[in-house]
Amino acid sequence: MGYCHYWEIDAEIDKGSFFSITADFQRMVLTLDDLGVRLAGPLGEGLPEIDADHIAFNGIWHCGHPKNEAIVIPFPAANGSGVGSSIDAVDGSYFGVGTLLRHRACDGNCSYETFSFSRRCGDPAKLVNGRFADSCKTAFRPYDLAVQCVLLIAKHHLRDRIGVWSGGSDFHWNDARRLCYLHLDYPLVQYRIDRNSGLILV
Repeated sequence: MGYCHYWEIDAEIDKGSFFSITADFQRMVLTLDDLGVRLAGPLGEGLPEIDADHIAFNGIWHCGHPKNEAIVIPFPAANGSGVGSSIDAVDGSYFGVGTLLRHRACDGNCSYETFSFSRRCGDPAKLVNGRFADSCKTAFRPYDLAVQCVLLIAKHHLRDRIGVWSGGSDFHWNDARRLCYLHLDYPLVQYRIDRNSGLILV
């Protein structure tokens, strides 16, 4: 349970394509920071890792944001978007146990699950039908927007060599689509979420 993104990718990505992915994401990092999406290393401390073979990051563990104990098992509300404070983030509940958020926010700790995207599959246990399957539960923390950007960038460069699915709706990807359009010149309507087909070209 919780807000999660999934992807299935070729077991190895060629160096040129992966370079294009990392280069485009590096162009987004400062913009994301300006929006309140501050990235840390995989465990929530230090710097994000972006090199020729992998991208790995998390939100900041000691972010200094106000705590909100009402945020439990967060999931975006139907019109959830943007990044904001935990103070006014709660927009209801779901299934009686989870919290719906009106925007990306943390509960006083911006880190959650590590996002790791590698050029080569390092874990044979994650190979499914010759493709590498992985996921990242972001809990709609601010760094969720960075995760979506990486996955959109990867889809842009890899096309059918990657499939992406999301626990959220097509609407919840609008922020990432706009950023890729404004800063990378990607077509604004290039992708949509389809529950049966994943993240596909339209």
